[in-house]
Amino acid sequence: MPIAIQRLDIPVDRDNSYKTSADYLLNLHEQDFDDLHYVLGIVSSHCFFGKAVIRVGSKYYDPTDTNRSFTLPKAPFVSIYEMPVNDLKDFMVDNNNELPTVLNLKVVEMLSQK
Repeated sequence: MPIAIQRLDIPVDRDNSYKTSADYLLNLHEQDFDDLHYVLGIVSSHCFFGKAVIRVGSKYYDPTDTNRSFTLPKAPFVSIYEMPVNDLKDFMVDNNNELPTVLNLKVVEMLSQK
């Protein structure tokens, strides 16, 4: 699976993991990958803004990290919210193509309702 993700011809924006992860996720969905999730999380106590990664099956990938194999080591990343690809699409439609982020108040509201 990581090889297929690495071969996607999508621009990588290291400063915007939300957009990069969403672009990769939507592309993977178009290629008929299953069990796709847009994942919001915290990398460490030094990352106050959080980041987005993708989950394909049971593996987490950071498409903004082009220097490694994409697979996230478990320790530094803590998942706080996982959104299936169809929920991500619905969220974007409902919010004028805005992406869910850790600081997005709508996501905070969604988390508090669960």
